[in-house]
Amino acid sequence: MALYPVNLDVRGMPCLVVGGGHVASRKVDSLLPCGAIIRVISPEVCPHLEDLAQSELLEWQKKKYATGDIRDAKLVFAATDSPVIQKQIVAAAKAAGVLVNVADMPDACTFQVPASFRRGKLLFTVATGGGSPAFAARIKRELAALYGPEYGLFVAMMSDIRGRVVASSDSPVAHKRIFEKLLDSDILEHIRRERWNEISILLQHILPTEIDVSLLMKNIQNFNKEQIP
Repeated sequence: MALYPVNLDVRGMPCLVVGGGHVASRKVDSLLPCGAIIRVISPEVCPHLEDLAQSELLEWQKKKYATGDIRDAKLVFAATDSPVIQKQIVAAAKAAGVLVNVADMPDACTFQVPASFRRGKLLFTVATGGGSPAFAARIKRELAALYGPEYGLFVAMMSDIRGRVVASSDSPVAHKRIFEKLLDSDILEHIRRERWNEISILLQHILPTEIDVSLLMKNIQNFNKEQIP
């Protein structure tokens, strides 16, 4: 069966992770940058999860999973080493109408988590429908080698530019022409090599004169300092 792709806003969403090992840790790490409210249930957790709990980045309930633990969770991740408990979690989640992801049991999932990596706001995902997670992970590594940090900076820059261009006129045709010129330019290579002067000159040639390129450049370089080592 084909899966429907979706990018889900989980800011402030209660998410439950049952399990405390490395699989559970990966699930938590994928939720943290997205602003989810994370609750972990497990008698023991790996050092990484314990550190996150001590830093109050998640709630750790130091106990075994029990009926009723689904509570107000909107997303549930079953990441224990017990097939019996995994099935109990799935049954409880489905009965409550809650989406559930089950480690190593793709047919039991109501949603699957693709292999992914980020470049700023640019998100890359690879999925095989549970057919071969190892293959998805390999493709992810290959893509990560091709698309470096400069792509995250480019997306941040384009987001800034888009807001200013759209505000500068009411012509979607003119907006599209500007964006296509930027995409067809050498700006990505300039970003990769940190050629800020060349970027400034290029933007002055392409963007409407009323847009303050010096302010754009300041924003770009500030983002660069935050995102690229």
